Amino acid sequence: MLRIGICDDEELITKRLMRILYSLEKNQSENYDIEIYTDSVKLSEKLSAGKRYDLIFLDIMMPVKSGVEVGKIIRNDLKDNITQIVFISSENKYAMDLFEIRPMNFLIKPFDENDIEKIMKTAAELINTNKHILILEARKELLRIPVSEIRYIESSGRYIIVHDSGGEYKLKGKLNDIYERVKGFGFLFIHKSYIVNNLYIRKYSYDNVELDDNVILPVSRQRREEIKKSCSIGL
Repeated sequence: MLRIGICDDEELITKRLMRILYSLEKNQSENYDIEIYTDSVKLSEKLSAGKRYDLIFLDIMMPVKSGVEVGKIIRNDLKDNITQIVFISSENKYAMDLFEIRPMNFLIKPFDENDIEKIMKTAAELINTNKHILILEARKELLRIPVSEIRYIESSGRYIIVHDSGGEYKLKGKLNDIYERVKGFGFLFIHKSYIVNNLYIRKYSYDNVELDDNVILPVSRQRREEIKKSCSIGL
């Protein structure tokens, strides 16, 4: 069951999106639990009270509180890096405003069923990734760490240090070996000593990335162009 929120004050857009989603649901094994908001303030209140969605379609041009503001609440105030956000707009001009919110996609009006189908396929893959567990052996113990909670992994001599939302774990291993296990889940090999989860990158600069907790990690020269493309929201 995918929990989906739609926040848009244009009734025609909301109805069209609903029709497409229900049409796709009939042809897929995944069921959708959809809730509609015409007021972004109401959505913000619900989220702040603990309501969570797997995916939110969020119109940028909402009255009182814009979609960008709601996105910042989700990422910065609620520290929620798991919910997938798809912004909706009639204009393609918000790249820099949206970068730090790390949206999954940007939907331009008018959209069609193919656009939504691609988005839902990607969303399902990312949401399933968030449920994946990385199992590591440390001092004869097994660590079970949700992949979505790993912020970055660093190499230190013969050891690797896994930094997650709750702290860090140090164990023997090679960074290359760990990367092979997590590269399919949005992790970027930014430097010979660092792998970072793209979910937590807030800012990309020429030679470093900044995470949402203000940690700054270096990007090696040979990886700069690749990482720049990977950090892009693809507008």
